[in-house]
Amino acid sequence: MNRGRLMEKPNIPFLNKCTIFQFIEEGFSDDEKWCVDHTYLLRISGHGNVQKLKKQAEIINEVHALDSHIPFVHEVGVVDEKAYMILDYISGDNGEIALPLKNETEQYNIGSQVGKTLKRLHSVHAPASHQTWEETWRNRVERLATPFTEIVKENSHYECVIPFIEHNLHLLKNRPNCVQHYDFHPGNILVEEDRFTGLIDMQKITYADPINEFYKMEYFNVPISRTYSKGVLDGYHDHQPIPLSFWQLHRLYAAIHIISAEVWGHEVAVKQRDKFQKYTRFTLDQFGDFKLLIPKWYNK
Repeated sequence: MNRGRLMEKPNIPFLNKCTIFQFIEEGFSDDEKWCVDHTYLLRISGHGNVQKLKKQAEIINEVHALDSHIPFVHEVGVVDEKAYMILDYISGDNGEIALPLKNETEQYNIGSQVGKTLKRLHSVHAPASHQTWEETWRNRVERLATPFTEIVKENSHYECVIPFIEHNLHLLKNRPNCVQHYDFHPGNILVEEDRFTGLIDMQKITYADPINEFYKMEYFNVPISRTYSKGVLDGYHDHQPIPLSFWQLHRLYAAIHIISAEVWGHEVAVKQRDKFQKYTRFTLDQFGDFKLLIPKWYNK
């Protein structure tokens, strides 16, 4: 993990005895991240919403109790009007850098380890009062469909996406809500030698359909390593045959992610638009414009 400039000791009593604060340069998050004495990770948010971080910490520590690859949260508070979180520091290089340097057996085994951690993460269910999954996602699809329709006018190859989603939205009915990392990609796993050491950047942790966790597979995981990605799904399913119901939902979530990513790329992350379009074309190819149930990359 790349560490850069040093900082003066912040006014946080929990860290009073610590001496070295090194800035972590990696990642896409807006949060500042600091490695403290190679023992703690200090995340400083750009906002003062400490209650939001406390809720995240509560969920993170619940799943940490099930799997030590999830960092433990020691404290949440406010410093200089910004909310902060102090977690265990986990050593290792992010998977985006580390995985391409491994042989295929190592990539697959690391993926299998990651899949088992995700399975434990997903074993924690949302409170009964939580909004139903179907309601959440029907509303999201409806909101995104209009701007995506304008994007389709410029990219006729995308015409299959909305009809496919509309035909398959019924699959969301009665889906469970469980703890989910919600930003799963190789940049958010840590690897040391040939071992998976940690699942990091938990700031998006939420409750969702467990299978939705894999919605970025074709965008950000498979392009880094198909072998690792296959290991993730095999490990998640205890190396048993993957049920067709999983593939049906994964394919639907991959399609929904296309409209989400494309709208985001056109309205917000304009500099990322070309990259997103590349990944969209790759996803469509892998599913044969959603005529294939199982993506090509998994069968290779």
